[in-house]
Amino acid sequence: MDTIYSLVTKPINQNVAVIRISGPDTFFIIKKLIPNILIEHNKIQFQKIFINNEFVDDVLILMFKAPHSFTGEDVIEIQFHGSMFIVQKISSYLNSQGIRQAEAGEFMKQAYMNGKLDLSQSEAINTLILSDNKKLAQASSKNLNGEQTQFINTLLKNLGEIVSRIQIAIDHPENTDLPKYNLQNINQKIKKFCFSLQKIIDDSKRLIKISKGIVISIIGIPNSGKSTLLNSLLKEDKAIVSSIEGTTRDIIESSIYLDDFKITFQDTAGIKKDTLDIIEKEGIIRSIKSVEKADIVIFLLDPTKDIQKQKLLFKNILGNFKDKIIEVHSKSDISKEGEIKISAFKNDVNQLLNEISKFIKNNIFDNDKNNNSLLITQKQIDNFKVVLESLKNAINLIEVGETEDIVAFELENAMKKLGIMIGKKIDKNYLENLFASFCVGK
Repeated sequence: MDTIYSLVTKPINQNVAVIRISGPDTFFIIKKLIPNILIEHNKIQFQKIFINNEFVDDVLILMFKAPHSFTGEDVIEIQFHGSMFIVQKISSYLNSQGIRQAEAGEFMKQAYMNGKLDLSQSEAINTLILSDNKKLAQASSKNLNGEQTQFINTLLKNLGEIVSRIQIAIDHPENTDLPKYNLQNINQKIKKFCFSLQKIIDDSKRLIKISKGIVISIIGIPNSGKSTLLNSLLKEDKAIVSSIEGTTRDIIESSIYLDDFKITFQDTAGIKKDTLDIIEKEGIIRSIKSVEKADIVIFLLDPTKDIQKQKLLFKNILGNFKDKIIEVHSKSDISKEGEIKISAFKNDVNQLLNEISKFIKNNIFDNDKNNNSLLITQKQIDNFKVVLESLKNAINLIEVGETEDIVAFELENAMKKLGIMIGKKIDKNYLENLFASFCVGK
């Protein structure tokens, strides 16, 4: 395996920067760079670095001997003052000594190759680093701790036992207690697996959806208080507020976090029955499109105007989206209608925020119910769908009376796909080892 290095902090000037070196020549190269350094595992050493007899910086050296490191290789981390000039000096020296700059993800690849991580954990680290959503980060942390791997290994073991017993029934029909009619018992077990997988897929799809953020469109007639509401929700002057109709011509959006969810509010152009202004017409078209794409729509009603006329105006626009509308009455100091009243001008929007929280819990993502979110990428969801399809095929084959070997073939396909997710090779040897764990006739 090559010895590689990389700057593992951002490539900008900062207080502290870190270069990591990993591979069989790690300690050899650090000895060349700092001749008086002691090779001691799990130690931090203060050293001075000189290159070509020129002082570079005071540094801290963290040292890890294989296999007791993240990558499973000998590893050195050099911490120094975060000047890009120093980064360039150290990197140039390492290049001159034949140490290769790591490719993207190569440290994790070393860790995987050395059995320090499986593929599920590798994906968890990557998602954890990139995620700005607390729920997805929590699910990633669980998978890094092995939750997804444990589930897959348990399912592999259960499917492997079924395949092994089927194989015994095929190879030793006279000595086994598994006659053909017991395939019906197997069928019930597979159905339970299917139920669990479907629940995980559904919960994980919701998790990935909300991890991208929940979009809330604010819609209403001109001058109903939409921009004032947006500013109040954001606690900043994001949108221009004016008593002149048509001030908002394009969609203005910004985000906050509510109950650990990223919420993106969209302030849209006010919609009215007739307008000759071409730009205003385009703004109205975009407002209508925002309703279609939004997860939640705040329909803001102005109590100083005819409420019924406002509802009639928006009837066709909102008719197909009744399940995602929160009806809100602005100017609560004068409003006499509506269950949800706000006064954005006075920053009195707590009732609306509480309603949004309830709506998310009841219709989008309930933390208490969606606790089976084992899958953290769309690729993992797609893999589980393939596994589920193979298991459903096995169920159908059993129910139409197909032979055990064809049923076993579908189960083996499911196992191979599961194995790929954690980097485990499901082949003849794997199945033979499982087979060997059973006594014939038991």
